[in-house]
Amino acid sequence: MEIEKFIYCENRLYKKSAFKYLMHKILLIFFSLIIPLFLISCGGNEDKSGNEVNNGTPVTITHPQLMNLKATLELNGNTVFLNKEIIRSTFDGFIEKEFKNIGDNVKPGDNLFQIKTKESAANDTLKINLGNQTFHGVVYIKANSNGVLSELNYHAGDYVTTGEQIAIVSNPSSLRIKLNVPYEDVLKVKIGKECEINLPDGVIIPGIIEKNVPAVDPVTQTQIFYIKLNYYRDIPESLNVMVKIPYENFKNATVLPKSSLITNVTEDSFWIMKLVNDTTAIRVDVTKGIENDSVAQIISPKLDTTEKIILTGAYGLPDTAKVEIIK
Repeated sequence: MEIEKFIYCENRLYKKSAFKYLMHKILLIFFSLIIPLFLISCGGNEDKSGNEVNNGTPVTITHPQLMNLKATLELNGNTVFLNKEIIRSTFDGFIEKEFKNIGDNVKPGDNLFQIKTKESAANDTLKINLGNQTFHGVVYIKANSNGVLSELNYHAGDYVTTGEQIAIVSNPSSLRIKLNVPYEDVLKVKIGKECEINLPDGVIIPGIIEKNVPAVDPVTQTQIFYIKLNYYRDIPESLNVMVKIPYENFKNATVLPKSSLITNVTEDSFWIMKLVNDTTAIRVDVTKGIENDSVAQIISPKLDTTEKIILTGAYGLPDTAKVEIIK
């Protein structure tokens, strides 16, 4: 019995020590796996040089600039000839011949049409014998001024009545730009002021505001101004053009590229994203002034030329955002 009791105790001690040994091995394996992973995760936010990685939104930056700007009024206009001669028929009859085509130059005394009166045409048709009387019944319509035949309303064989318009002769030197200016902008358009006429083909012609009509259209509430071109060019009538009229100069205006401005859907509120340090940008509401094709004036707040403003990448950022500057 004593021997059996001794063997039993020895087996319990052996099993207990074996269990401790096994647990010890498991713990060693567990810590040997967990600790390196922990160290990797802790050091993962540092690059090889030991600097912290930003992981912010990538952006490019710009700086405010001081620039001289011109406030410009842009309006649509169209070409018109102020001096026109309306050619009218002096008799009832049939047009027998046209002497000019549209676009031809004419001068005073040039024949434009040959018209046979209806009486003469009736005589030829009925073959009435007038005895010794001579009845020609042919009338010539002549031009009274220099110009270009710009409109031709009837052709050979057509019947016209007395006083009816049959053609128009326009004087090319009388070409003007007709501008309908909204009344609220009339004070910006001065007689004698220089301006630019932008043609649809990209050509820009300088002009000068020559005169206006002292009346306002009751429907559109616009006033008519006429612009004279500074040099002659063969331009057709009724051509739509863009007129740019400078009306105010701003010296040393604070400007930003237009792409750095953010706006809402209705475009009545504007803001920029300004960097307060190398990794943080905040929203700054601004009041926008005049602008041109590339830059916009910032009236308020006052910006320093050394401040960093996000140029690209600001769209969709919250009011305070973490950013990363892309060189």
